[in-house]
Amino acid sequence: MPGAVLLGGARIVPPVARNLARHGVKVCFLNNEVCEARFSRYVNCFLRCPPPEDEEAFVEYLVTIAKQKQMEGWVLFVSNDEYLRIFKHYRSLLSGYYTVTVPPWEIIRFFYNKRLTYSLAEKIGIPIPETYQPETLDELLSLDIDFPAVLKPAVTHRLLSTVPHKAYRADNRRELQHLYERMCRHIGSSNVIVQEYIPGEAGVLFSFAGYFKKGHPVAGLSAKRLRQYPSNFGKLSTFVETVTNPELEKLATQLLSSIGYTGLAEVEFMWNENHARFELLEVNPRFWAWHELTLAAGLELPYLAFADAIGKEISFDTARDGTKLIHLFTDIYVAVQEMYLGKLTARRYFASLRGKPSVALFSLKDPLPFMLEACLLLHRALHKLASGKTGI
Repeated sequence: MPGAVLLGGARIVPPVARNLARHGVKVCFLNNEVCEARFSRYVNCFLRCPPPEDEEAFVEYLVTIAKQKQMEGWVLFVSNDEYLRIFKHYRSLLSGYYTVTVPPWEIIRFFYNKRLTYSLAEKIGIPIPETYQPETLDELLSLDIDFPAVLKPAVTHRLLSTVPHKAYRADNRRELQHLYERMCRHIGSSNVIVQEYIPGEAGVLFSFAGYFKKGHPVAGLSAKRLRQYPSNFGKLSTFVETVTNPELEKLATQLLSSIGYTGLAEVEFMWNENHARFELLEVNPRFWAWHELTLAAGLELPYLAFADAIGKEISFDTARDGTKLIHLFTDIYVAVQEMYLGKLTARRYFASLRGKPSVALFSLKDPLPFMLEACLLLHRALHKLASGKTGI
C-alpha cells in the first residue's frame, strides 16, 4: 500500500498521521519551518522543503524525493492555501509521480479566490453577506456602505504573509478609506473585498465539513465555533462543537455539487440575525484547522480520502453528537481576554467544558506535539513582536 505525503498545516498533521497509521499507512510530512508536527511518532519522515513561494524549486523537490525515496504513487494531501496555488500550473506534472487529491484548478479556483466563491454562490442562489469588490478608491467612495464594514483579501494567505490579521473592521468612511489604501499597497486593489459586518464573532460561525463525491457528502458533520483567536476575525477556532443542522448540509451540498467537487472540504457560514439566514463566508478545499473534531466525532476522514484516492472500497460511521474540541493553550488565552472585556463569565466558560471535550493535539501515545505546542506558540508570538507585524 502506498503512503501519504502531507504538505503544510503543522497543527493538522499529527491527528491526520495518527488516523492513517491506524490503517498501516506511512506518512511523510513536508514543511519549510520548525513545527510541532515533525515530532509526532506517527510521522515516519519529516523533510524540510523549499518554501512554496518558490514554486519551481518546490515542485522540483517533490519530483526528486518521489524518485529518491521511492514515494512514487503516494497520496498527496494539502492542508493550507499556500500550497494549493502550486497545483494551478503543476498538477499534471505532479500527477505523474503522486496520487494527487487536489481537484483540477478549474474547480479549485472557485474557492482559492473568494471573489469567485461569491460569484458562484450568487449565481446558484446561496446567500452571502452584502459584498462589494471596488477596483479603485473612487469606486469605493461612491458606494453606499453601511457601517461597520469588513475589509478582507480575496486570497487570504497573500495578506497574512505581510500582516498578522486576515480581515479588518472599519467603523466609518475615514477608516474605510485608510484601510483600503493600506491593503491595496500590500495586495493590490483586485484582491480587496469590502463586506457587511455581521455581529456575534465566533458565536455565529458554523460549518459543514466532510468528504464529498461530485458535491455530495459521503461523510460529514455540522459544527459551531464558540471561541476563536483572534476573537473578531479568527485564524484558529479554539473551541468547536458538533451540532445538528440539516440546513448547513443542504447549502454545502448545493454549492459543491454545482461544480462537481470531489474531495475534503469545509464550507463556512455565518448566521445573520438581521436576515435570519446562514450566509456563505468561504470554502476550504483541503484539511481545515479544526479537522481533529471530525476524528473525535468518529469520522475517519483522512483514511476515507486516502482509500478513495487509491481506489479502495470505503466505509464510514456517522458522527457522534455533542462532540467538542478545544485548543487548550490558545483557548485559555482567549477566554481570559474575553473575561477581561466582559464578553465571557467564568461560569459560562466552565459550562462550555462539560462533556469532556477532546484536547487538540493531545495523545498519550504521541505526547510530543502537544508538549511542544506551548513552546512554539510563545516563540511565534515573540517573533511576531520582533518583526513588527502588528497591523496594516
